[in-house]
Amino acid sequence: MRTQPTPAQKARLLAKNAGVCCVCKQRGLGVNFHHIDGDNSNTTDPNLAVLCVRDHDAHHRPSEYAGLSHLELGRRRIMQLKKSWEAFVQEAGKPNPGILAVLNAYGNRATIHSMKLVFQWVSGKIEFERVYHLLNGPMEAWVDRALEEVEWLGKGIQMSLIQEPLAVEYCPCCNASTSRTVNTGLARKLTAKNWSIDSFCSIYINPTFPSFAILISLRNELLHEGHLHRCGKHLHYHCEEFDERLPVRSVAKVRPLATQIMRRVLKQWQPARVFIGTGDPDAPSLIHRFVLPACWEKGTPSPSASCRGPKPPKWAC
Repeated sequence: MRTQPTPAQKARLLAKNAGVCCVCKQRGLGVNFHHIDGDNSNTTDPNLAVLCVRDHDAHHRPSEYAGLSHLELGRRRIMQLKKSWEAFVQEAGKPNPGILAVLNAYGNRATIHSMKLVFQWVSGKIEFERVYHLLNGPMEAWVDRALEEVEWLGKGIQMSLIQEPLAVEYCPCCNASTSRTVNTGLARKLTAKNWSIDSFCSIYINPTFPSFAILISLRNELLHEGHLHRCGKHLHYHCEEFDERLPVRSVAKVRPLATQIMRRVLKQWQPARVFIGTGDPDAPSLIHRFVLPACWEKGTPSPSASCRGPKPPKWAC
């Protein structure tokens, strides 16, 4: 026998889902309370998914919707989306939530034609997105709408902007446009309430080879590990997120350029404390200033040798 959810149950589920469909997250649409297991008498909170009219119909009549299949909105998928969305909404309501809103701008510096607001977990997993385009209104209106969208979901959510305009790229399997997210380490930094107290950077300078290692940590959690070394006529900075090679135009500028890269990393992370060591990597000696040894300017190390990178010190994390 079919059992309808009570008014109190509907209100509770709507609150858990921020009043929107757990599939599309679109605001302003009518919603239904869908029995996930197909048993209309099993009207319990875990078995009820908040679905908009379209997605509810797409589940029951998948053949009527081009590009959708029953598997895409099947029982298991709806349950996954429900759990993830309700957890996201709960997290968004915290004073210092572990989620981010990331703005992606598309085009070039002269012309930005569209923008995407990406809501992500600290892990980098995207929960949902909003897209704004010149055809939908002027750029000033996009920003206002994006800010309103973030405030709707949670006043404590941190916003981050991808500084460089992006080219539009598409996923090869589904042709959906791809998005840039904030990597896990930086996301932890942006959402960590104790960053200004408990974060620190450890720098190990190799005394005999032109290389140094940078480790950024929050208490005992390692968030970033980077290595810079001279690689032939280039400086090569390697970390999990990217590789960067900068040309060395003169021997006299190699150490100032390497120091500039180190300062850029520190500016990005802004750790509360910085420790610098050199000597034996297993028992390094602390020094008070970042000073690179003369080996950076002697000869031209072969790329095959220098690309190994320095050994991180044991005390660094």
